[in-house]
Amino acid sequence: MNASTISMSLHRNSQLTGWHSVGAWAISFSYLLFCISDTLLSLEMDGSQFVKLGAFALLSTAILLRPSFHKLIALILPILLTLYLAMWRTFNINAGGEEFLRFLAPMAITVSMFAYRARLSPVIFMFFAVVLSNDLFQCYFYVAYALKLPLFLPVKFDSGLYLRAQGWIGFFSEFSFINFCAFLLCRHYQPTRWSKRAAWVFLTFALLGVSFKIFATIAVYFVVQRKLTVRSVIAALSGIGVLLFALMSGLLDSLVRIAMTKLSFYVVAGNSARAESYRVMFQSLMKGNVFGEGLGSFGGPASVKYHSPLYSIYHFNWYGLGNTLTTTDTFYPHLFVELGVLGAVLWLAFMVFYGQVSRSRRIWLFLVGAFCFDNIFSMSFVSASYVFSALMLMYLFSQNSRSLNRTALMVQDRHGALR
Repeated sequence: MNASTISMSLHRNSQLTGWHSVGAWAISFSYLLFCISDTLLSLEMDGSQFVKLGAFALLSTAILLRPSFHKLIALILPILLTLYLAMWRTFNINAGGEEFLRFLAPMAITVSMFAYRARLSPVIFMFFAVVLSNDLFQCYFYVAYALKLPLFLPVKFDSGLYLRAQGWIGFFSEFSFINFCAFLLCRHYQPTRWSKRAAWVFLTFALLGVSFKIFATIAVYFVVQRKLTVRSVIAALSGIGVLLFALMSGLLDSLVRIAMTKLSFYVVAGNSARAESYRVMFQSLMKGNVFGEGLGSFGGPASVKYHSPLYSIYHFNWYGLGNTLTTTDTFYPHLFVELGVLGAVLWLAFMVFYGQVSRSRRIWLFLVGAFCFDNIFSMSFVSASYVFSALMLMYLFSQNSRSLNRTALMVQDRHGALR
């Protein structure tokens, strides 16, 4: 094969995978900007919203360069109508405007990804760049903490026994989730021997976030996979042995106390801010909340920032913290109270099903279930950088077997040409 043929083959493959796509690179850099915006937010620095606007501009550019839409784009009109009704009912136009953008961001991400669903290589590249840089920063953070070197980010979670890993992104829950997404990507999207080994490194970092949600998700993952080998059994028994030793020696006393406290608050007593949020949601729905009680009225940061009257109407004041909570950190009460039953169902249907080709693959079903479970205890659906990684994997895992085989053949052809 001569040089010109090899060059043409590589150029064709790069076009098909997105390396020469301006729009795909625009989406990838929008993800980076969303992550930087979260870092600025965690540091309580000005400029977070301006960086996020830059990310929106990149997403808009990508959509304009390739205006390709899924049939569920028809839901846009009724969703916008419900958002308009919720905006009309808001107690404060500024609060409503902020929440409108928060609901719009995930929709823009999934619409842009659908247009470039076969050209996501730059997006995958940027995702791994963000994850790896966060992991490397976390390694430095541990060393710097031990040696009293500059940390660059404040220590948010120090139990005296362990530091919750948060990376440079600044949020332990998101740090764990993106590493778990990297683990899934390495094991289930065109896996190689090297990627399967690298997956365990990402899983280790996911555990370092000490997020109880991710612990449950990982446990369910291995149950769903049902792939028990001698090596995995030995590893599991070794892990159980180490855990029992740590428990008996008292090394995990603080961790056990935290876990029991969370279990008591969320499951047994139901006396947490999150449990209180679900009380408000059900009470609101029982009143016939079809079209929502107004954008920015409950659950999100805007509702606290602009002092929503809904908290006093529903007597929401968890142990006197009603004036200090920045968010209730529960997405579904936030969604159903603000948009009502109609708006919430339409919005969720759009986010879960838009652009998804094959929804029967076990790994796709697991990912969607895990992310929906995560939102019981978080606001990740309306956190642009958080939902970005979930949507990317949903698109990659929803590809049918024909498209996956075509991509694999392209990779083989490229390697053959290089040889």
